[in-house]
Amino acid sequence: MAKAGRAPVYEDVMIRLAGLVKQGRLKPGDRLPSERILSERMGVSRATLREALRVMQLQGLTVSRRGAGNFIASGNAQNLTLALHHLALQDIFQLRLLIEPSIAALAAERATSKDVARLQSVLRLQEQELRQKKSIAGTDETFHSALAESTHNRAVLQIGATLMKVIAPTRNESLQTSERARLSLFSHRRIVNAVKARDSVEARKAMEEHIRSIDAELFGLSVVLFSSTPDTQEIQTVGGIH
Repeated sequence: MAKAGRAPVYEDVMIRLAGLVKQGRLKPGDRLPSERILSERMGVSRATLREALRVMQLQGLTVSRRGAGNFIASGNAQNLTLALHHLALQDIFQLRLLIEPSIAALAAERATSKDVARLQSVLRLQEQELRQKKSIAGTDETFHSALAESTHNRAVLQIGATLMKVIAPTRNESLQTSERARLSLFSHRRIVNAVKARDSVEARKAMEEHIRSIDAELFGLSVVLFSSTPDTQEIQTVGGIH
């Protein structure tokens, strides 16, 4: 699946603002720069910025004061960061749950040995990046693109190219953590094993649980535990998917 050009969307703005709050560069109650300055700094149009601010204001995450500008809402910085992340990403994760499990299931039915070999190659690269403590965001996109290509369905490839653009905010650097990287690798291994075994039911289930595990709090999962050795990792979640 060819990579789609990335167009700035308002979710990007919200996630980047959340990152600034998390870093302490923006604090609850702080006044935001003017729309012109903020849009220039973020490299987005003023229309995109206004849409982000409108959505955030509707949810009480920012406050607009006539003649004074826009302000980050008061409250706890950590709670504000989580609220921004969830508001920006919940629609995206719902879309992924609708589309990607079906892609995985179809790949399990149609993948060739060459497709499986490519998926396994991506896994090895992801393992290497994890050991080197590098960001795996790019490799993650490559994996999902290769999986879509394994369906050998032209319509899926067209939808997949659009999907890559829509879900780009979920790969924002501020959301990448070592725990998320390890979980992603575990999930990808499980998906590839199902595709190799031509088990479409397991492939669908593995992809659904992969998506749900990306943001445990968003889906009501409270704990993610790993064993110490990468090849024998196990996941245990409390209050949600097992």
